[in-house]
Amino acid sequence: RFTAEFDFRTYDAEGVILYAESLDNTAWILLALRDGKIEIQFKNEFGTKVTSGGKAINDGLWHIISVEELEHSISVKIAKEAVMSINSPGTLFKQSQGFLETKVYIAGLPRKVGNTLVKQINPRLDGCIRAWNLMNQGHSGVKEVIQEKQSKHCLIAVGRGSFYPGTGMATFQINYNNLDSAEDWLINVTMTIRPSTDTGVMFALVSNETVPLALSIVDSNSSDSQKIIVTIGNITVAHLESKKLCTPRKVLVGLLVTKQQLELSVDSHTVRSNSEQLTVLHQAMMANVVTYLGGLPDVPLGATLVTAYYNGCMEVKVNNRQLDLDEAISKHNDIRSHSCPLIMQ
Repeated sequence: RFTAEFDFRTYDAEGVILYAESLDNTAWILLALRDGKIEIQFKNEFGTKVTSGGKAINDGLWHIISVEELEHSISVKIAKEAVMSINSPGTLFKQSQGFLETKVYIAGLPRKVGNTLVKQINPRLDGCIRAWNLMNQGHSGVKEVIQEKQSKHCLIAVGRGSFYPGTGMATFQINYNNLDSAEDWLINVTMTIRPSTDTGVMFALVSNETVPLALSIVDSNSSDSQKIIVTIGNITVAHLESKKLCTPRKVLVGLLVTKQQLELSVDSHTVRSNSEQLTVLHQAMMANVVTYLGGLPDVPLGATLVTAYYNGCMEVKVNNRQLDLDEAISKHNDIRSHSCPLIMQ
């Protein structure tokens, strides 16, 4: 019968932990998180079921999770204590010549499965799993896959936030129209950053092959500070110098833009600009812009001043909405959506 046990740690509220299916795809079981709580969905020859229970476990602490198929039920335990017992007529997976063979997917779903679930879910999950024991065979099969991929290795200590390793970006489609006015738009970005390198694009709007707005960190001439700059095209319209940013402390950055004025703030310092370049931004905002976090797509040379990927931790709010990287249109695989490495001091 199907069994799985492992230690699990995450700050993510929703996603697929494990999905297993029979070789002929007629039966399957899904173990997932929704609102931070364990959810089970399964299908066999007798029908489908979905249920959830227990406390929220997306608190960044380690939890022992086990799923075990018993004779007439499926048992789910957290820290060895039962939190769910789901009645299950018949066995989940049929044996073939005395063997039980299943295909197992970790932290995601095979593409064909998405629409066949009992209850739809965003499968992307950022968490850490250790002490695997699948089908009472220990970590056989899992260890080999994970050892080969550095991006799949667990961070030793994590905190809340998203981590950009300097190798890619995330893309969002955001509507900046200001509902209070028929023609105006509003860009209100607040972010908490803890950069690891001194140059990189944190937030950018791209229109075709132009970059009508970018918020970047750049190296300063001074040895103990960096600059945060706002550019429209390849012209800097606002900048603030800040003490060395690549430290354990987090820095609060704000960018507020309307067609009349731009305001940049870093910690408690603020600078305002009503540059003529805002007309360039206004024209782009009247058309179509795509939002990028952590970097830029390929744009022509000279389209903007900074093209390096951002490296470090960053949490971003746009127009008062916290951006969840699991909901991005696209995201580089190495970006960790909900876990930031803690600096051991």
